[in-house]
Amino acid sequence: MSRAAIRAEGLGKLYMVNELRHRGTLAERLGRGLRRTLGLQSAQVDAGGLPEYIWALKDVAFEVAPGEVFGVIGRNGSGKSTLLKILARITAPSAGYAELGGRVGALLEVGTGFHPDLSGRENILLNGAILGMTPAEIRARESEIIEFAGVERFIDTPVKHYSSGMFMRLAFAVASTLRCEIMLVDEVLAVGDAGFQEKCKRRIHAIAQGGGTVIFTSHDMTAIERLCRRVLVLSEGRPAYLGDCAGGVAEYRRLSN
Repeated sequence: MSRAAIRAEGLGKLYMVNELRHRGTLAERLGRGLRRTLGLQSAQVDAGGLPEYIWALKDVAFEVAPGEVFGVIGRNGSGKSTLLKILARITAPSAGYAELGGRVGALLEVGTGFHPDLSGRENILLNGAILGMTPAEIRARESEIIEFAGVERFIDTPVKHYSSGMFMRLAFAVASTLRCEIMLVDEVLAVGDAGFQEKCKRRIHAIAQGGGTVIFTSHDMTAIERLCRRVLVLSEGRPAYLGDCAGGVAEYRRLSN
């Protein structure tokens, strides 16, 4: 059996809910003072009670094989984005660990990994450099990225002037074209027209066919059923189901009712 591309064991993320009860930065202390002055801060917060914590993610374990498109689904607030941020090393887990066998390209939200004051072309170079590619390697793929994103006219414009659709098209094109073995995709199909969404689905399938690994989250169950053979269903941060796609979609719909 080939080694797993992604392996997670006992993964969890703990957050403090009531941080305003405790000392923080100068800006936070000034904010608390202003709230007290305006009568907006509750007596409970003023009293400085014990901290309250919540597990945004807890006891998550799974493996993803090389060349697999693995779905992560669940209602809003179920922990999907938290899981992807841990896998992308944006945030550290509070418990457990995750092993990833290769370079990771993450497309988690509009703006991730892009500098707003740089042009689209410059951001392509920046992202490629982060992935460890040489300028020559990036240039060799630049035309393909620009054509896929459909932003030729604006490629030398700072991306802060892009619409959310343009931004996401370019971000997906960069993440899916530059050299990375693992791709994390969070709700990319929620942005863009039907034609671009279809291009994204074909590209995700092609990545898997080429041996790449994709973790894909979406509320579009048609896309999940088309792209994924296995899924993880999260509910309130805990695993509710791990197995074949049909069973996972059924569990997702049951939890959504």
